[in-house]
Amino acid sequence: MNFRPRTGMEEPEINVISMVDIVLVLLLFFMVTTSFVQQSHLSMQLPKAQQASKGEPKTPIKIQLSASGQVALDGQSLPMAQLASRLKALAAQDPERVIILQADKNATQQYVIDVLDAAQAAGLTRISFATLTAAGR
Repeated sequence: MNFRPRTGMEEPEINVISMVDIVLVLLLFFMVTTSFVQQSHLSMQLPKAQQASKGEPKTPIKIQLSASGQVALDGQSLPMAQLASRLKALAAQDPERVIILQADKNATQQYVIDVLDAAQAAGLTRISFATLTAAGR
């Protein structure tokens, strides 16, 4: 047995090149498989409320109103002039449907009133305003 210390002994080192290769492959895999979903095409900030209703109707009509007055009906943008005719067509199918109005907190009252007038002209009177809860601050 040789118990003498070796003088030219190399220190062990960790080969990080293969670890970097594995990390890059994983990064590429996650980048390719991740899907990016955009909720809405309108930039909105909902107003906040202290108390909000917990339940949501079965088949709501969602109307989104931006601060600049752009309207989207169930995710599809349309001019304000066509909103009443589209709502009349939906009311003909089911007059008991509820409208959920998601209005930007900076939208003017006139835009909100225009949407409410279109809903009333269509015969839809059950309207709910979407807000953020106090926990969503």
